[in-house]
Amino acid sequence: MSDGLTFDTKGFTAGVALMQQRAVSAAKDGMHDSMDDLLRRSRELAPLNKGPLRMTAWSEVTEKDGVVEGAVYYSVVEKEGNGRFNYALRTHEMSEYKNPTTPGTQPKYLERPYKENVERYRDDIAAAIRKELL
Repeated sequence: MSDGLTFDTKGFTAGVALMQQRAVSAAKDGMHDSMDDLLRRSRELAPLNKGPLRMTAWSEVTEKDGVVEGAVYYSVVEKEGNGRFNYALRTHEMSEYKNPTTPGTQPKYLERPYKENVERYRDDIAAAIRKELL
């Protein structure tokens, strides 16, 4: 004769799955807030001489298998002579940008605010997850 013991983990695993869904949802919300902030900050620094650069910027948040990613994009392609060039890339990367037409604008208009705020963005996303789960 054997006295057996069983333990049903279905309720526990369902709870863990629900917590994961809530964590992903909160991470997406936090990522949206962070990317909106990065977009705003980078637009303030982006060259204004060619207004479409600021107007065509956008942010995007995606999630796949629990991994949440955010990005800010700039995309302006211009024709010059018989060719085309990526104006957004050129203005972001050019080091000869010494006399901007609009004070306060600069190259690396996306990279600089990202590097200055990346730790805060991570903290804000983590705080959004904690708030949702506690």
